[in-house]
Amino acid sequence: MASIFIGFYGYPVNVKQKDLIHVISKGFECWDLSKVSFDDFVKKIKKRIPPINDNVLRNYIASLDTDWGINEEQFKKCSWGLLLPDKTDQGNSYTQILGVLNLYSTAFLRPAFYVTNFAIFPVNKKANGTWLHTQDKSHIFKSQNFISFYKKALPMGEYFQWYRENVLLWKEEDWRFYFSASFYDGLKEYEIGKSIYTWQAESADISTLFETLLTAGDSKNEEIGYRLRKRLFVLIGWKFPSIEENVKTLYTDRSDFVHGNLYKKIIKSMKKNESNDPAMPVSPAFKQLYESKEQARFSLIAYWYLHFIKDNKKNKTFKKYKNVQEVLESGILDTKLREKIVAAVKPIIELLPQSATGNF
Repeated sequence: MASIFIGFYGYPVNVKQKDLIHVISKGFECWDLSKVSFDDFVKKIKKRIPPINDNVLRNYIASLDTDWGINEEQFKKCSWGLLLPDKTDQGNSYTQILGVLNLYSTAFLRPAFYVTNFAIFPVNKKANGTWLHTQDKSHIFKSQNFISFYKKALPMGEYFQWYRENVLLWKEEDWRFYFSASFYDGLKEYEIGKSIYTWQAESADISTLFETLLTAGDSKNEEIGYRLRKRLFVLIGWKFPSIEENVKTLYTDRSDFVHGNLYKKIIKSMKKNESNDPAMPVSPAFKQLYESKEQARFSLIAYWYLHFIKDNKKNKTFKKYKNVQEVLESGILDTKLREKIVAAVKPIIELLPQSATGNF
């Protein structure tokens, strides 16, 4: 079975493992990179992921004339890594697998490099302080829940990359997943550097993700925000009881940003904020953004999994509906259908760790 290793930037591991390698299950390992030198890591990873042939042996340690490999300085900036089974058979397996890891994680991960049987591939050679200040998230991956999620959700990784052979076969729902995944992946830029001047832009991007997933392409006449909230409540309201109110606030923020009211509010808040010299806007409600990002993560996974079940020929429950949007629309009034929707998505949603608000 093929494997891939992904090494991550971060603070030194908060709760150090007893050993270098923590075996989660067969084929799944978490490594504490603080326990191994760079040279020893290269030796050990070659045993775990044997090089495809002797011609790639020079592709592990970086040199000036190649894009392959990393060096000791880069390795020292890493704190942990995951060894995972690679059952992808098309495109860039690293991109697909990282997309799945980011859906499971409560914060976007900061990869430094990855290893296949061809080489060590650096991801970001010029990592700065921002990248290095990502907290270690290894603890959430040391669980059977992660393994179950990984096995279920790996096919979803297809939508985190553009691969011609797949794209040529895509249908409408595939495109919906691709763009939704792209919008979700883009949210990592806000996580790196939230700002009092960009929070409405983040609200707009999360709103766009919700619309792409839940309303784009339908033929209903009701106001978009209304039917979006109702469908979202049917999908994950059991997990987030206040989600309708949260989305309503999100749309207010988006509207302020798009239509220019943001700037009037900034000026008004600066005049009121006499404690600062020079006056600065009052800090926005970042708590709302953390909650909305988590809700976007859960809704993307739930929608895809419901589609996965609907597309299964053995399952007859949702067959008469054109797509998941129609299933959710019917579930607004049909309480029995809503119960079936919740029963369908719960098995994967309950595997996910959930972030405390604002806690990376």
